[in-house]
Amino acid sequence: MVITGISTASFFDTLMLEDAPALLRHWGIQYAEYYLNSYCEYNADFIDRLAKETEEAGIRVVGVHPMSLQYEPLLFTPHPRQRADAMKAYELVLRAGERLHADHYVMHGPVVLGNGVSKNLELTRLAPIFDTLSDMAEDHGMHLTLENVSYSIMPKPEIGLEIHSLMKRPLYHTLDIKQSIRAGVDPLAFVEALGTYILAVHACDCDLSCDRPRYCLPPYGGYDFKRLIDALQKKGFEGSVLLEAYSDMYRDKSELKDAYDALTQMIRS
Repeated sequence: MVITGISTASFFDTLMLEDAPALLRHWGIQYAEYYLNSYCEYNADFIDRLAKETEEAGIRVVGVHPMSLQYEPLLFTPHPRQRADAMKAYELVLRAGERLHADHYVMHGPVVLGNGVSKNLELTRLAPIFDTLSDMAEDHGMHLTLENVSYSIMPKPEIGLEIHSLMKRPLYHTLDIKQSIRAGVDPLAFVEALGTYILAVHACDCDLSCDRPRYCLPPYGGYDFKRLIDALQKKGFEGSVLLEAYSDMYRDKSELKDAYDALTQMIRS
């Protein structure tokens, strides 16, 4: 069964995370992915309070997504002290996800800089690290999902396939529609290559009729969500489709509820 929900990243700088459960309950939205904005939100006391508010609101947390640039690139550094500190932050977020009963962790991973600046990103070196990070997530009851991000390690599906070929265990994925289009890749190409490992979809709309793609709330871009989800379901997808919008896409938060309703209707029609 495919479920629809919302990522609290959509509330960036417009609503504090601890206030999201009550609003989602008011809107009648049952499923959410929690975007943890900073280190203070990885703290166990904060997560305990958030978990209680979440349970009282009847919200099911399907995933956790930290502010990736704060530490994820350093999970892959060759420097032992940098990596040790990054591992401490990763462990905090894994504990948070476990406390929130999340199914998956969303990772961007290493950042790939242009003009040949990036170093130490050989996939043969990174793959064993992904094995370790995946095992750690499993120890906390979650799957690690590597998201396709245009500026990170996996902007294209063939890179994902190569990482898979070098790992000892399965690697799962979150498919981000806007990031795929931003990287010049049809999201269906990710479905074809990695669909059996995709657990979640980050969805916002996109108008492809312009010279440059214009990202917006559903249903104003005309993206064919139904076609994408049908293709995923043929690969056995039974995960979550989560509205993940940028806060400059709306003036009033109520527009997110309308967008969620539109997205749900398009997928289920």
